[in-house]
Amino acid sequence: MMIESFGAVLLPLAMLAGALAILLYSADRLVGASEEVGVALGVPPFLIGVTILAVGTSLPELVTGIFAVFEGSGEIVVGTTIGSNIANILLILGFTAVYAKEISIDWDLLHGDLPVLFGSLMLMGFVIYPVSEADLDLFRGFDAQGADATMGARAHISVLEGVVLIGGYLLYIYYYMNFENPVLDNSGGAAADSRRIGVKPLLWIVAGLIGVPIGANFTVNAAVQLAELFAVSKEVVAASMISIGTSLPELVVSYNAAKRKNYAMALGNVTGSNIFNTFVVLGVPAILAPSVGKKVPLPVGDESILFLQMPNNVATVLVFLVIILDKKLTRTEGLIFLAAYVVFIAKLYSLI
Repeated sequence: MMIESFGAVLLPLAMLAGALAILLYSADRLVGASEEVGVALGVPPFLIGVTILAVGTSLPELVTGIFAVFEGSGEIVVGTTIGSNIANILLILGFTAVYAKEISIDWDLLHGDLPVLFGSLMLMGFVIYPVSEADLDLFRGFDAQGADATMGARAHISVLEGVVLIGGYLLYIYYYMNFENPVLDNSGGAAADSRRIGVKPLLWIVAGLIGVPIGANFTVNAAVQLAELFAVSKEVVAASMISIGTSLPELVVSYNAAKRKNYAMALGNVTGSNIFNTFVVLGVPAILAPSVGKKVPLPVGDESILFLQMPNNVATVLVFLVIILDKKLTRTEGLIFLAAYVVFIAKLYSLI
C-alpha cells in the first residue's frame, strides 16, 4: 500500500475519531436522559432495561448502519455488525476477564441469552450466504473479476429477510416479558416518580437526537475515505475501526459491572448487544435499503465477509459457548480472547 502523504491519512482518521466521539457521547446522553424520563413517567424498570438500556449500547451501530444505506454505502452494515459481535466477545469480554481475573457465570444465562445468541448467529448465516445455483459460484474456483460480478448479482439481504430478523428480536423481547417474570407493582406498572420531569433531560434528548445522526454521518464518510486511502474494502474498515469505536459503550458497561463484581450484567450486556446487533442492526437497514440511497437491496459486501469475517464470528461464538460450559471465564481465557482478536484484525488487513 502506497500513501503519498501522512497528512492524507491523518485527516480522515481524526474525522473518524471525532465522529465516533460525537456519536458515542450523544448516544450516552440520549440513553441517560431517556431513562430518567422513563422513571419519572413510571415506566417499569424491566421495560426500561429491555428497551432503552438494551438498545442504548448498540445505538451507535444501528444509526451508523442506517446512515450507511442513506449514503449508498450499505456494505458497511454487515461488516460493522459482524465486527462488533466479534469485538464484544473477544475484545470486551477478554478485557473484562483479564481485569476481573475470573468471571462467574449464572447458569440461567445458559438457558436464556446463549441459545438465542446461537440461534441469531445461524439466522445471520442464512441471510448473508448465497443460496441459489448462481450464488454457488462464490464457492468455486473464480477469479477476482468473476467474484465481483457474482457478488453484485445476489449477495444482498432482502426486505423479507430484514423483516424476519426484526421478528426474531420481537420474539426475544416477548419471551423475556412473559417468561422472565419482570417485577411490577400491583397496578401492572411502576409507580411514577414524584418528581416532575425537568427541562435538562428533555434538552439532552433533543441534543442526543441531533448529535447521534451527525456523528453517524461523519463516521460513514470517514470510513469510506479511509477505505480508499488504505486500498481496502469498506467492509474491512467497518469490521475493525468502526466496530471497535461503536463497541466502546459495551466496554464501559462491562468494565463498570466488573468493578462492582456484577458479572452477570457484564456478560449479559455482551450477549444482549450481540443479539440486538444481529436482529436489528442488520434488519432495519435491510428494510430501508431499497427505498433510500442507491435504492438497491442491502449488499452483503465483498468475499471477506463470507470467507473471513463470518467464519471468525461463528468460531468466536462456538469457542465462547464451549469455554463457559464450566460457568466461568478465567483470566487465561480472557488473554486467549484478546490474542485471537489481534489475529483477526491482522488477518483483516492481510498482515499475516
